[in-house]
Amino acid sequence: MSQHILLYTDNPPEGGVQQYNHSILCGLVSAGYRVTSVQVKQFNLLVRQQKELGIEQFWLKFNLTTDFARVLKDIQQPKHIFSTSKPDLIVFSDGWPLASFAAKQAAIDLGIPYITVLGVVEPFPRDFAFGDGVPYIDVMSYHYTQAKAVIAVSQNNLNILHEIFKFPAETGRVIHYGRPPQYFETPVLSVRQKLRQEWRIPLDAVVCFTAARLSKIKGYEYQIEAIKLLKSSSIWEQIYFVWAGTGEGDYYNCESELKASIEELGVTEHVKFLGRRWDIPDLLGASDIFILPSKVEGMPLSIMEAMAKGLIVIASAVSGIPEELGNTGKLLPDPNVDPKATATELADTLQAWALNKETLLEMGRTSQERAKKMFTEERMVREYLEVIKNALLTESERKHIASFRQKLPQQIQELENRVYYSSLVWDAWYSYRNGNNIKMGLYLDKSLKYAPFLPTETLVNWLESFANFFRYKGEIFETESLTNLSEWKRMLNRICLGI
Repeated sequence: MSQHILLYTDNPPEGGVQQYNHSILCGLVSAGYRVTSVQVKQFNLLVRQQKELGIEQFWLKFNLTTDFARVLKDIQQPKHIFSTSKPDLIVFSDGWPLASFAAKQAAIDLGIPYITVLGVVEPFPRDFAFGDGVPYIDVMSYHYTQAKAVIAVSQNNLNILHEIFKFPAETGRVIHYGRPPQYFETPVLSVRQKLRQEWRIPLDAVVCFTAARLSKIKGYEYQIEAIKLLKSSSIWEQIYFVWAGTGEGDYYNCESELKASIEELGVTEHVKFLGRRWDIPDLLGASDIFILPSKVEGMPLSIMEAMAKGLIVIASAVSGIPEELGNTGKLLPDPNVDPKATATELADTLQAWALNKETLLEMGRTSQERAKKMFTEERMVREYLEVIKNALLTESERKHIASFRQKLPQQIQELENRVYYSSLVWDAWYSYRNGNNIKMGLYLDKSLKYAPFLPTETLVNWLESFANFFRYKGEIFETESLTNLSEWKRMLNRICLGI
């Protein structure tokens, strides 16, 4: 029987992590593994292809942005999924260091080996706290130490991980993302012409393309500031901006704000909103320059795709982007440090390059050569398959893990107890919020085993925790409604009277 790999992600179903997940899932199937995907429910071309390949799907009802507390607290659901599917290895595909937090603890509890792949590290609060007493940095350091491999998408990200979480250097490595062959294919002239006709853009004009969510973190505001500067320049009639993406479902959605700004500037003829598209290779083939002045990134797939297609890239010098571009393209000042300079240099660069077709072609070829060497999907999948093969456990290694779990060092046991206690109190609150008071009582009862407080302090903590969880949801907690329940009174008697 083929070995079973489960890929788990609580990242929103969009952007680079979604594309990466698809490449790895397909690569695992091609390598002969049985494959399961655990992700947020979605319906799109990628999911259809995964189903056609026989990849089993488990759907999460939450993600990192819609219910962050559940990502931290809900050990029960991932434990149920892992117990049901019985994978030989879990690949955690994380969009942020705190992603899959509870799910990793579930994997550790069950003795299932895992690797962690991290797409974005910054911005991460290095003194992160959730107000629940869990020492998250310490627990995350433990989770990274327990991983069979920790993979970052850039050296910059890996350096930050080591700095924050202090896990062993030999545990971490860098594997750059990669893109499928269609991004490296020569653009078809007839498709380029057809798209430009649809956009009502002259064939000899310069098209500046961006494929990214319409989100504040993607730096569209700096493109708008650059447009303001370029409106009165000699190149304005020859330059157009085409943006593919939506703000739908993004916490930092700025779609309506962007469209209003473009209307107010009176440049709707020069800025085209395409919405969500699945034909990005063709759109790149119809463009000349790629722009991404982001505030936050990991190692953007969109830049790799543009380089692969032979476009010159202008992007902000954040996270892994300098490592990605190398000596090709143009790095803008970090907008988190000097936003005005980001917009000004973008405008100046466009003014210098837009009418210089030789520069665009020559630098585009350089970008493409770098992409062919560094960013092919074939290379990425090959490197991941090597890591996965090495991470799969022998029977003796499994027995060793089981033995280790029975005799945990005291420091580790205390960390885990704090996580279990906090998780069970959350389970109790979640049950109470959904009207299941009996289940609430059972979870509170279980939490006593791990409680780090004196009995009466535990009661107070339960009330404080319920109040905090309701506050996180923007809801009002009526203390009397809880304390008048028979289940609560039973717990009160058990703690105070020893009944």
